[in-house]
Amino acid sequence: MAAHTKAIDGLEGLVGLAGVTLGVIPFGGWVIAKEHSGPFRWLFGEQTGAMGYVAPLVVVAVAALLITVLEAVKRRL
Repeated sequence: MAAHTKAIDGLEGLVGLAGVTLGVIPFGGWVIAKEHSGPFRWLFGEQTGAMGYVAPLVVVAVAALLITVLEAVKRRL
Protein backbone atom coordinates (compact mmCIF):
# COMPACT_ATOMS: atom_id res chain seq x y z
CA MET A 1 0.00 0.00 0.00
CA ALA A 2 2.91 2.39 0.58
CA ALA A 3 3.75 2.31 -3.12
CA HIS A 4 0.20 3.35 -3.99
CA THR A 5 0.31 6.20 -1.49
CA LYS A 6 3.59 7.47 -2.92
CA ALA A 7 2.19 7.24 -6.46
CA ILE A 8 -0.86 9.25 -5.43
CA ASP A 9 1.37 11.82 -3.72
CA GLY A 10 3.40 12.15 -6.91
CA LEU A 11 0.26 12.56 -9.00
CA GLU A 12 -1.01 15.22 -6.60
CA GLY A 13 2.27 17.08 -7.00
CA LEU A 14 2.01 16.90 -10.77
CA VAL A 15 -1.58 18.17 -10.72
CA GLY A 16 -0.56 20.96 -8.33
CA LEU A 17 2.31 21.98 -10.60
CA ALA A 18 -0.02 22.02 -13.60
CA GLY A 19 -2.55 24.08 -11.65
CA VAL A 20 0.06 26.67 -10.77
CA THR A 21 1.66 26.72 -14.23
CA LEU A 22 -1.58 26.79 -16.21
CA GLY A 23 -3.84 28.58 -13.73
CA VAL A 24 -2.29 30.76 -11.06
CA ILE A 25 0.56 32.25 -13.11
CA PRO A 26 -1.60 33.04 -16.18
CA PHE A 27 -4.28 34.57 -13.94
CA GLY A 28 -1.71 36.81 -12.26
CA GLY A 29 -0.26 37.78 -15.62
CA TRP A 30 -3.72 38.66 -16.91
CA VAL A 31 -4.54 40.77 -13.84
CA ILE A 32 -1.22 42.63 -13.97
CA ALA A 33 -0.38 42.92 -17.69
CA LYS A 34 -3.42 41.55 -19.59
CA GLU A 35 -1.24 38.75 -20.96
CA HIS A 36 -1.19 35.02 -20.23
CA SER A 37 1.89 32.86 -19.95
CA GLY A 38 3.30 30.96 -22.93
CA PRO A 39 2.21 27.44 -21.88
CA PHE A 40 -1.34 28.67 -21.23
CA ARG A 41 -1.57 30.33 -24.67
CA TRP A 42 -0.05 27.26 -26.30
CA LEU A 43 -2.68 24.93 -24.80
CA PHE A 44 -5.77 27.14 -24.69
CA GLY A 45 -5.14 29.82 -27.32
CA GLU A 46 -5.46 33.53 -26.79
CA GLN A 47 -8.27 34.33 -24.36
CA THR A 48 -9.63 37.88 -24.21
CA GLY A 49 -12.20 39.76 -22.18
CA ALA A 50 -13.88 37.89 -19.36
CA MET A 51 -12.44 34.58 -20.57
CA GLY A 52 -9.01 35.96 -19.72
CA TYR A 53 -10.07 35.73 -16.08
CA VAL A 54 -12.37 32.72 -16.21
CA ALA A 55 -10.19 30.21 -18.08
CA PRO A 56 -7.25 30.26 -15.61
CA LEU A 57 -9.64 30.11 -12.66
CA VAL A 58 -11.35 27.06 -14.16
CA VAL A 59 -7.93 25.39 -14.48
CA VAL A 60 -7.22 26.12 -10.80
CA ALA A 61 -10.65 24.81 -9.77
CA VAL A 62 -10.20 21.57 -11.74
CA ALA A 63 -6.74 21.06 -10.25
CA ALA A 64 -8.11 21.60 -6.74
CA LEU A 65 -10.95 19.16 -7.40
CA LEU A 66 -8.53 16.51 -8.70
CA ILE A 67 -6.29 16.91 -5.66
CA THR A 68 -9.33 16.56 -3.38
CA VAL A 69 -10.42 13.37 -5.17
CA LEU A 70 -6.88 11.95 -4.98
CA GLU A 71 -6.75 12.69 -1.24
CA ALA A 72 -10.03 10.81 -0.76
CA VAL A 73 -8.66 7.85 -2.70
CA LYS A 74 -5.47 7.92 -0.64
CA ARG A 75 -7.45 7.82 2.63
CA ARG A 76 -9.32 4.70 1.45
CA LEU A 77 -6.10 2.77 0.86
